[in-house]
Amino acid sequence: MKSLFKESIPNKFFILSATMFWLAVHAIYAHLEYRAFEESEKALGWIQGWYELSPWFIAYIFLTVILYSLTKIIEQKDRSIFQKTLLHLCTMAVLLIFNWLSSTAVYFIIKSFNFSNFFPFLVNMLSTTIQLDLLIYFALLFVCIGLTSHERQIKEKLEFKNLQTALIDEQLKTLRSQLNPHFLFNALNTAVSLIRLKRDDDAVQALAELSSMLRKILEHKNDSNSKVKEEIAFIKNYLCIQQMRFSDKLDVKISVDDNCLDLDIPNMLLHPLVENAVQHGSQLESNRNLVDLDVSRKDDQLLVKLTNKVAENDEHKGFGIGVSNTRDRLAKMYKDYCLDLHPKQGGFFETTLIIPISAANA
Repeated sequence: MKSLFKESIPNKFFILSATMFWLAVHAIYAHLEYRAFEESEKALGWIQGWYELSPWFIAYIFLTVILYSLTKIIEQKDRSIFQKTLLHLCTMAVLLIFNWLSSTAVYFIIKSFNFSNFFPFLVNMLSTTIQLDLLIYFALLFVCIGLTSHERQIKEKLEFKNLQTALIDEQLKTLRSQLNPHFLFNALNTAVSLIRLKRDDDAVQALAELSSMLRKILEHKNDSNSKVKEEIAFIKNYLCIQQMRFSDKLDVKISVDDNCLDLDIPNMLLHPLVENAVQHGSQLESNRNLVDLDVSRKDDQLLVKLTNKVAENDEHKGFGIGVSNTRDRLAKMYKDYCLDLHPKQGGFFETTLIIPISAANA
């Protein structure tokens, strides 16, 4: 209940707006009254007229703020229309009676009237102004209901968006958790293959590279993004292991523009693409099969091109979990992106990845 009252308190902008509105109406009304009676014997100066009218208009400032706060409490979704209507009627009765009594009392004080005439004066005043007061109250009430409904819709949209973001984050974590075991299996399989081939020194170096990669994975396990230079360092560790395994099967080239090194990209985004290219290149009978990774920046986009050699009859359909997960991650993270995999002439295959550069990187 305490938090409900705290949330119902209007912000400073609303209070300031209500104050300025009623002061403006107050000044206009005082001016109209001054012009209407300036030729009569009972004419008051503009300032004097404004001063004597101030109790009612200042009371409307407080009425507006209080009504808005109570409307936010009354207009809860778990209440029926009957309950809301009853609460609004009770609120109207209390607020209007308090408004009439307080403003009239202040008027008696500034005019130095005898309070023995308070209630006859109040009844006489209400006989001519009660319709206007009711009209103003209902106008304020409908404005408050409209603002409350608008705020609730915005809040619901934000909550829904936050839930969507949280869901996507969990889905991305699941996809990343699938990538790590997939990569570890391949890397460990490489070390085992080197041991079987009696290449103990290469196996030790491969395990050292794998240790470096695992350390980087642990360092960034809670990070959704990593720098391009960190991703490239990770890929170089991986390619070092693969080159030891496949000896002269792979011809690796990596080119990264300097203005891309410190850009943030999704963690473990490029590695599955490189792993896919290596798998196809390593299956060829020929030597020095190209794996060329080029990373550049074009305006507000990061452009990644990966070219690798494939067998002539290779339809390149076996992309596996790495590439499919990468596509799923991109679909969840970006509205505008490109991941295109297509064959080229001469037995080559090209993977093109284009993603927008975030505002934080710009």
